[in-house]
Amino acid sequence: MLLGASQQIIYKATDINPHLAILVGIGVTILVQSSSITSLALVPVAGIGFLDLDRMCPIVLGADIGTTCTALMAAVASSKVEALQIVLVHLFFSATRGII
Repeated sequence: MLLGASQQIIYKATDINPHLAILVGIGVTILVQSSSITSLALVPVAGIGFLDLDRMCPIVLGADIGTTCTALMAAVASSKVEALQIVLVHLFFSATRGII
C-alpha cells in the first residue's frame, strides 16, 4: 500500500514539461551544489520502476548544467578572461550533450 502511494507522489511530482524539468534539475543542483546528489537520488527510483526514463533524463540534464554554476561564479570572481572562456565551454558542452 505504501509502495503505491509513493509511486503516485513521485509520478505527480515529475509530471511536468521537460523544459521545466531541466530548470528544476538546475535549481536543485544549485541549492545542494552537487549534481551527484540529484542524479543519485533519481537513478535508483528509475531503476525500481517508480520513475520513467523520459521523466528522469531532463532533470539529470538540468543537474549536469547546474554543476557549471559553481565554476561560473568562480570565473566571474576571477579577473582572467581565460577562466570565463573555459567555464563557458564547459557550460555549452554540458547543455548540448543532452541534445546529441
